[in-house]
Amino acid sequence: MPNFDDIFHSKFMDIIQKWKEEPHEAQITPTDRKHMIDTAYFATDEEIFGHRQLSDQEIKLRALTKVFYKVLAEEPWSEDWIRAPDVERKLSRFEMHKESVGLASQHGISTPREAISAARRALVASQKAPKGKNNLRGPFDDIEIIYIPGTVSSTATNKINRETIYPVSVSSVAHILQTHICRNMIQPFAMAQKFVSVTDTAELTKLRQFACDVCDFAPHLLDNDNISLLIILLILTRSEICRRFENNGIRIEGSTISHRRAECMKQKLGWKTSDERKPFDNVAIELQNRVRNACFPVPRGSRGPSRKFTRKSSTPAGPFGPPIGYFMPPQVRPPQPTALNTNVNANASINIPAPPSAYDPGTQGKKMFSAKTAPSKPASPGDSEGDPMNID
Repeated sequence: MPNFDDIFHSKFMDIIQKWKEEPHEAQITPTDRKHMIDTAYFATDEEIFGHRQLSDQEIKLRALTKVFYKVLAEEPWSEDWIRAPDVERKLSRFEMHKESVGLASQHGISTPREAISAARRALVASQKAPKGKNNLRGPFDDIEIIYIPGTVSSTATNKINRETIYPVSVSSVAHILQTHICRNMIQPFAMAQKFVSVTDTAELTKLRQFACDVCDFAPHLLDNDNISLLIILLILTRSEICRRFENNGIRIEGSTISHRRAECMKQKLGWKTSDERKPFDNVAIELQNRVRNACFPVPRGSRGPSRKFTRKSSTPAGPFGPPIGYFMPPQVRPPQPTALNTNVNANASINIPAPPSAYDPGTQGKKMFSAKTAPSKPASPGDSEGDPMNID
């Protein structure tokens, strides 16, 4: 198959060149760039996949390639996705932690977006600084913000208990955005191939760590309209995402994640039916299983249920005893003549029970009673701790 990324790059550069040949007063805007990427992608997709029968593997690669090219065009790691505090109610936002307002104002910062942008600039400066000078990060480890998830109404948003939400430093948010795995991606098709086929334990562990860090420090990337949500849902299950949110004091329902996923697929990718979403779902199931097996391997001794042979027949196990539950029947003992009693027929009609049988399960683990100490009524199941019917 021709190299998808090389063909895309060629078409994209042709579009750029045509744009440069036309008279323009301004530079290329992010909107222009996004349109150019989309145009080059759809032309390449049609050329490689559009006119032939595809294998299952190619169908998966085609679906994931569309996701990664959309990520490349949208740039979810930019500050544009950090909403203002008065954003639309259904979208998430950050708020300054009440204990950080004073410190932030001392540095001329009044909003979370300003704080995160400043933290990113400080992070880049510290990375370029000579070794030994690591004091360029400024106060951004101490300036903290909290994440407020979108709700059904502004009233519900205002009722969220800010005290239970775990605050994060703006330097942590900046680090996640600066090191996003797609930020320096120049070959989205190669990235799709990696997600479909990766089996290396170290790589799978890195993918899971990235997804967990996004949930913990940059949860705004999991909004309805942010394509980065689909990257995380390739790696983590819906329940894992909800659990990490809950651990940080943020209540979010699994149905909310599903709704966001469906909306993102429909609006960003045009996938409106389950058949259109199926290739993505299949890759997600396979990758999540590989990630789980790599990060949480099952101990060798408990890889499967042990199979024990159990006897179901009611016949004796061998020639040495009666079956379990067998009671020896009462026996008739004819009286013997003695020196004091020569009437051998006396009490001949009375059945005298035999001593307790060794095979009586009711006597196992119990004290054997003599005729003088025997209880007035027979023991019933549950009367002793040794009886299998005991429920105390």
